[in-house]
Amino acid sequence: MRQHLTGLAIMMAVGAAPASAQDVWDEPGGIETEATYEAAVVAATDADESFLYTVRGAFAANLVLDNGAEVGFRASGGFDKDSPARAGFSGVFGPNQPVPTPSGAFSGLARGSAAEDAGPRGRIETGYIYVEGGYGEVRAGLDEGIAARFFEGAPTLFRHAALVNPSLDPTGRTIARTDHDLTGPSLKVSYATPRILGARAGVSLTPEANAGGLDRDPVRDLGGASQPDIENAVEVGLNVSRRLPRSGVRLRAGAAWSQADAAQAALPGVYDTVETWSAGGSVEFSSLAFGASYLDTNNGFALGNGDYTALSAALRLTLGKIDAGFELANAEDEGIGAESESLGLSLGRNFGDQVRVVGGWQWRDTRYTGNPLPLAPQIREEADGIVIEITLSG
Repeated sequence: MRQHLTGLAIMMAVGAAPASAQDVWDEPGGIETEATYEAAVVAATDADESFLYTVRGAFAANLVLDNGAEVGFRASGGFDKDSPARAGFSGVFGPNQPVPTPSGAFSGLARGSAAEDAGPRGRIETGYIYVEGGYGEVRAGLDEGIAARFFEGAPTLFRHAALVNPSLDPTGRTIARTDHDLTGPSLKVSYATPRILGARAGVSLTPEANAGGLDRDPVRDLGGASQPDIENAVEVGLNVSRRLPRSGVRLRAGAAWSQADAAQAALPGVYDTVETWSAGGSVEFSSLAFGASYLDTNNGFALGNGDYTALSAALRLTLGKIDAGFELANAEDEGIGAESESLGLSLGRNFGDQVRVVGGWQWRDTRYTGNPLPLAPQIREEADGIVIEITLSG
């Protein structure tokens, strides 16, 4: 326990280092700049890695023109240590299998005999220019797509180690993902309309998903299980964020569709068009919030035998300075023959404006079916444990 506490102290000291870099000021020429950071450490009792961490930073500069339009540049990047076998969610999953299965074009999950052993990684997450005015916003450069930008989901207490869309997964067993990030931080062009009555629409075009990020890496070699090439991606999304004037209730919702060409030269005929749908939303009262999200994709398999679906729901109750949460998730990946159910209970509290501490209990039940080996028995893994997350931001 003393070693765990020492590790926590070391990681938070490292994460706090960029704090002095945060600043906002106006240049003589009217250019406004801003730098932000976030650092987090996650510890879990039932995990292959006792501690995982992430340090991320962002920089933005903008100029407001005489006509009211805003032009600017945004960039972000980070450095983290995630699950060695599942860095950034994708990877070889489940018990070793001598006969490998191809990875899903969206899920990035595969089965095989050799899992990755990835160490700490650094990545550039965004680097794009934008113009925003009365007709909407145009972005060009390294950026996430409209489907990921417009995502809305359940109000989980964990920022990094949730049961769905985790950026840090100490157990390496989470397979639920609903945040609809198909292309990662690849070069793309996006357009989003102005927000009218709380609603806006958008579209993204990505010629080639050839750049990897910390949370989505469509080009990494997954321990010998190569991922398909994703090209000519189109994403369309709709987002709603509106506070009802009389009650003060905040409503959020998002829906998206994406399509792209998927192919792998070493596996002709295995992949074709990857198509994905997603939807989610939340309702937030003064002390209660709840929501859900859902995603469905064919994972790009030509024969339609590798669909991936994921569903999550969560509830958050605020009692004074303490937040209490309940979370559940379900995911099924036919390509690797796996289905997982999970639930969690958590408590969280903010200490000032910069520090947040969340602790909780998480349970997972995973079943592996559809093993291509003859007469292979069904395998079931069940695990539960305590997870602690400390986040420093500014």
